[in-house]
Amino acid sequence: MLSHLRLSQTEPSLVHLDELQTQITASCGQYSLEPKHTDNPSLQGAIEPFMLSRYEAISVCMNVGQVTRSERMIRQDPGDHLYMLVQDEGRCVIEQNDKQHTLFPGDIFVVDSTQPSRFILNGNASRQVSIHLPREEMLHRYGKAITGGVMVEHDDPLRTALIAVVAKSMEEGMPDSCARLMDSTFDLLGIYIDGREKQKSQSEREKQGVLGRALSLIDRNFNDPTFDAGQLAVKLGVSSRTLQRQFQSLGESPTRKLINTRLDNAKALLMGMSQRDAHRSVTKVAYHCGFSDLSYFYKEFHKRFDMAPGAMVNCRQ
Repeated sequence: MLSHLRLSQTEPSLVHLDELQTQITASCGQYSLEPKHTDNPSLQGAIEPFMLSRYEAISVCMNVGQVTRSERMIRQDPGDHLYMLVQDEGRCVIEQNDKQHTLFPGDIFVVDSTQPSRFILNGNASRQVSIHLPREEMLHRYGKAITGGVMVEHDDPLRTALIAVVAKSMEEGMPDSCARLMDSTFDLLGIYIDGREKQKSQSEREKQGVLGRALSLIDRNFNDPTFDAGQLAVKLGVSSRTLQRQFQSLGESPTRKLINTRLDNAKALLMGMSQRDAHRSVTKVAYHCGFSDLSYFYKEFHKRFDMAPGAMVNCRQ
């Protein structure tokens, strides 16, 4: 933890909610503090500002219910900072960009002030160090990968290194030394973000590789009535659950994709046939496209194309 490295070795004076709200607004912009209990007048937090080289920072302790930054607040007070939060004591749940993270002592999260956020404390005592990072400077350093809320994963070795350098920066009294330590902080953060982006890129490439092979296998095997999503997973060497995840980007399941491929091919064949002996044509096409149950074929065909298969024969529309 960082508590023994605070610039002030004495506990800061706690203040009531209204004064704490004023201090937060002055230091971080528009955020709304909600008390841990309605109409509870107890002392609910304190802020201790300080500098780390040329960067503003605060040590903030609170036992409020929650802190929020809404879209309305962002419109009134556009964010020009990212806030690198280091959890010092207690815990805090952070919600940003539709994701939720629980910070325990030693955890790090970079908050994006241009997006709505919520910090849930539920009246539990929490102390954080917040380093205010100019947004444009950070975008120049890291690109968009630093935006949207970035959690430094607890089990990543770089988290330990970042904590150590931040703690040393807070302890260091010489401006030149502190500046070098902050540079080291940014270097480590950059290494973490680069690694994170490479992992995401690799994961995306792997995902596209599996999905591409899956679609190719469906195109080659759709007319086999025994071919199903289970066989597709086996041929790909992945679990059924993994296969389901790969198809989420298409908005349909592997089974539905297989059925739709069979239906699309049936439609194309029917449109090229003449009206003579249409019923026989429909039956022949259904079996050729992998349907072993004619009633099911008729039902699914009508559901997808809003017409009976026979009406599609020689239809050029």
